[in-house]
Amino acid sequence: MRRVTTLRGLRGLVPVMMLAASVWGGPAPAVAEDAGGGGGGGGGHGHEHGHDYDYAHGADYDEGHDRGNGDGGGGKGGGGGGGGERPEVACGDVSGLISAINDANSTGFGVIQLAPNCLYTLTGPAVSPGTNGPDGLPVITGNVTLVGANTTITRGSATAFRIAEVAPGGTLTLNGITVSNGSATTSGTGINGGGILDAGTLRLTSSVVTGNLASNVGGGIEVANNAVLDLTSSQVTHNTAGDGGGMHINSGGSLSATSSQISDNTASGAGGGISNFGNVTLTTVDVLRNHAIDFEGGGITTSGGNFTMNSGSLNGNTSGSHGGGIANFGSQLMMQSVVMTNNTAGQNGGGLYNDSGSAQLIGDQVTGNTAGGQGGGIFMNGGTVTLTGTFVSANIPDNCVPGLPGC
Repeated sequence: MRRVTTLRGLRGLVPVMMLAASVWGGPAPAVAEDAGGGGGGGGGHGHEHGHDYDYAHGADYDEGHDRGNGDGGGGKGGGGGGGGERPEVACGDVSGLISAINDANSTGFGVIQLAPNCLYTLTGPAVSPGTNGPDGLPVITGNVTLVGANTTITRGSATAFRIAEVAPGGTLTLNGITVSNGSATTSGTGINGGGILDAGTLRLTSSVVTGNLASNVGGGIEVANNAVLDLTSSQVTHNTAGDGGGMHINSGGSLSATSSQISDNTASGAGGGISNFGNVTLTTVDVLRNHAIDFEGGGITTSGGNFTMNSGSLNGNTSGSHGGGIANFGSQLMMQSVVMTNNTAGQNGGGLYNDSGSAQLIGDQVTGNTAGGQGGGIFMNGGTVTLTGTFVSANIPDNCVPGLPGC
């Protein structure tokens, strides 16, 4: 296995190194020391811009742990332990990073240490054309972890390619990593998931996905059929796509996010921050200043499956048509202790637009939202909306259309 001992544009894109440093600054994430050995491991959208996908089902996955390549030691009363290896990739050494990922894929497993406060610039695709379009890094087929601290992997080329792709059965974990400037804009299949295309399992901790572009869906991250995405203390920001400017979750896919932020993403169609056709759980997540230019769901659009949001906020999102904050087209939507404010819809439902499915709002605040048509706070076009202990006030031109109990 390779071992290197030296440790170390899109509109609206903020400097990625400054973003990572200012928001997620601090010491490098703690990682386990090498272990010694003993002596003697789409959904498609309801409009004409809908899409369909057919990724294979991912397998079950296990968390990775360092595998020791122990040199057994002999000694009185028992042997001494040998040391395991963790590849350490020198700052800016892209070929070393690619080699380390290939090694991890080959063995099925690997934890790769990247240099802190460092930029790894990809100047061409490692995989091209690829089944799903070109990728800057090798497709993840094993259980691969990249560990950094204010560490950025970015595209630095006029050639269009996304940064990373996770194959069905693969697992990619990013800890302290920023993924930026990916471009899924090639013809054919290479138009989904500008930053990362996830068809397996993707886990982000203290990481940032920013400034990526997809011609079709999933500007920051595309979650394919039956794939899994987990976010912890991470940001998805300033990404752009047709649908799902920040993230797009396909039928059978899942998103679980905790203490994270989805902000300043743009969709030309629907779902500025998130476009969902699978199952989503957000816990203490802020969805801020996202935009759906032509259609619905400035912050979020959800169609089918379950969508649960516990605490957090929907603030400053805008849509060209319905649902400035969130638009529901058939999901079982539950929002509890959420602040929904300052969202704007070009037509109906400045805060919430419910077209079908059910929406339960428990202990929420729906205030200061604006609609160009009706229902500045909430517009129920179909389905059901239930308010329990929810405060709806000061929305323009009205709070709820039609009138709802508790509104």
